[in-house]
Amino acid sequence: MIHKKTKDGKYTLRTATPADAEQMEEVQRICFPTLAPHELLTKAHFANHIRVFPEGQLVITDHDKVIASSSTLRISFPKLDHTFMEVTDNLWITNSHIPTGEWLYQFDIGVLPAYRGQKLSTELYNTQQELVKSLDMKGQILVGMTIGYARYKDQFSIETYCEKLKNNELTDPTITPQRKAGFEWVQPIYHYLDDPTAGNCSVLMVWPLEGVSFQEYIE
Repeated sequence: MIHKKTKDGKYTLRTATPADAEQMEEVQRICFPTLAPHELLTKAHFANHIRVFPEGQLVITDHDKVIASSSTLRISFPKLDHTFMEVTDNLWITNSHIPTGEWLYQFDIGVLPAYRGQKLSTELYNTQQELVKSLDMKGQILVGMTIGYARYKDQFSIETYCEKLKNNELTDPTITPQRKAGFEWVQPIYHYLDDPTAGNCSVLMVWPLEGVSFQEYIE
């Protein structure tokens, strides 16, 4: 299990425990105010993730307050055109988590607004990548919400927005930092979740372990 100080000892990054589930639900609610209610993770979901795959669930705390969290499961490389509900087993991960899966799939990450701008997401990504190495996996997968589309929805289709993001003609509050953290663009998934402000879209990205190619999975 992980337990370490970060930001010069200011915060603690550690493996989540069942006692964190209620605060993790609060982080989720605050970070995703426009996500459809049936796709929001609850205390019960987080508690089950911790039961099913404890080492894959992380939080960052400021004293006793959970200020950021990240949720993952192990899978085989997914089909490209999947949905959030499919990959998470309708949010529970009980039947979608594969204990011997070769890829670490991050399906949730959130940082409270007051703590953003400190690269806490990057701290979580880096810790997950250490987990990939320690478990002898091939890499990490995430599907980042195109949350910045809300600013452009009256100008572009979601397809055009994604193309401009891919070509670095626009920046997105979620996608751009994830790419800067080393994740490689694979493709948009246009009906990944139910959030009209994000165009119901997210972008599939991969961080492969050095020497691992993911091209065979997308050809």
